[in-house]
Amino acid sequence: MAKSSGPDLFTSQETFTPTTLCDRLQGSLDQTFGPIWVAGEISATTKPPSGHLYFSLKDARSLVKAVVWKSRVPQLGGPVENGLKVLARGSLSVYSPRGEFQLIVERIKPQGEGALRLAYEKLKVRLTNEGLFKPERRRPRPFWPKRTAVLSAAGGAGRLDFLSTAVKRCPSASIALYPVRVQGAGAAEEIAAALNDLNQWGGFDLVVITRGGGSLEDLWAFNEEILVRAVAASRVPVLAAIGHSTDESLVELAADARAITPTAAAEAVFPDLRLLATQVKERERALAVGFRALINRRWEFLGSLKNRLNRFETYLRLERQRLDNLGESLAANGRRFFQAIRLKLISLTKELAYRSPAQSLKRDFNELKNVTKALPIAMSRRLLSSRRELAALTARLSQISPAARVKRDLADLKKVHQALPLALARRLNDSRRDLTALSSRLRLVSPLGILSRGYALITTEDGTILRSGSQVAPGSIVNARLAQGQITAQVTQTQDA
Repeated sequence: MAKSSGPDLFTSQETFTPTTLCDRLQGSLDQTFGPIWVAGEISATTKPPSGHLYFSLKDARSLVKAVVWKSRVPQLGGPVENGLKVLARGSLSVYSPRGEFQLIVERIKPQGEGALRLAYEKLKVRLTNEGLFKPERRRPRPFWPKRTAVLSAAGGAGRLDFLSTAVKRCPSASIALYPVRVQGAGAAEEIAAALNDLNQWGGFDLVVITRGGGSLEDLWAFNEEILVRAVAASRVPVLAAIGHSTDESLVELAADARAITPTAAAEAVFPDLRLLATQVKERERALAVGFRALINRRWEFLGSLKNRLNRFETYLRLERQRLDNLGESLAANGRRFFQAIRLKLISLTKELAYRSPAQSLKRDFNELKNVTKALPIAMSRRLLSSRRELAALTARLSQISPAARVKRDLADLKKVHQALPLALARRLNDSRRDLTALSSRLRLVSPLGILSRGYALITTEDGTILRSGSQVAPGSIVNARLAQGQITAQVTQTQDA
């Protein structure tokens, strides 16, 4: 009979209390298992006011109790719903008050396409209700970022596509590469930690999170809550380019901007300097022509103002001459008036010489006295009326004076000169935005974009494009044009669809 390698429990003299036994079992579990993955179906889910999450994992024969502490619930990575099949990662622990062992869960990963889809929809609804995907939360992407950080897999195809496109379009671009895992357990936490590092370091205008395409399970890290919340909380604008996927990831919904592929992301971030330089030169020429035309129009306008000023000076000279003539007329009328009074006095004097009654003399004297009093008043009124007419003419001349209008036109011309550089800058910015949008649309319809998604263009040796298997026979040589490079192959078998 083989000897037992362990202690004989029936002859051992060691005595345990429930507490020491639980402690011994806990130590044995820690030493034997450590962190483990447990696959099962969730059941008996409860969430008491404490915030902890309790449930069970079961299969056809057994059941294991599990708990998620309140602090780990936001980083769990998947929903806890009865009937959902999951992989739960955690550590085994003995609950001393009841002498039961339970699984302390730190992470949950749904199993199967259906479970992943259900987890995706539930988390999307919850985060949408919190407002994480509102369009007004998104910040504008910088037109020309000075420093760009790229979070992607080291040596991944997505990072290579991004870098090659960025260098072609903008050789002077400053790009910092931060390699992270983009798939598998712990990838979401690693990307979230890298994003937090970039926010703490500062100095970046834009962060690009990118990877190539894959299945829903391959891309699941970009649907985990910890990464989605890190993207939404980032102080630096984030552009997500999770390529070749027909479904939107939750990270793309929370990001400030998105692109369908890493190549499209590089095209959106970095302008094509050669094309931009050509367009800037064309705009400069157009602005120079327009500026010269504006200056010519202003000179023509100033010439018309000068002609109007000359005509006004002629009118003013005629008005002054009319006023001088009016003054001379007033003086002549005054002399004629005094002459009439003098003749009247002479006539009265002669009449008095022939008429001696005292009453007639007194009446004539009073009449002469009244005329003498009325004469200064009449002269004052006539002089006041002339002065008023002169003042009105002077005010009218000041109102229609071209000096003030010339001054206003010169001020307007100065404002036009000052505003022209700002208008030029705004026009250039609008042109840059139009250029970026047109470049993105051109990339979408480019045949090279189709080839970059894995398709190939098959031609015969004479360059004829193959659309049917009946166009070639076995043994023929064909050429396959790929996104990068070309392959020459020999046909071994043909078959029509």
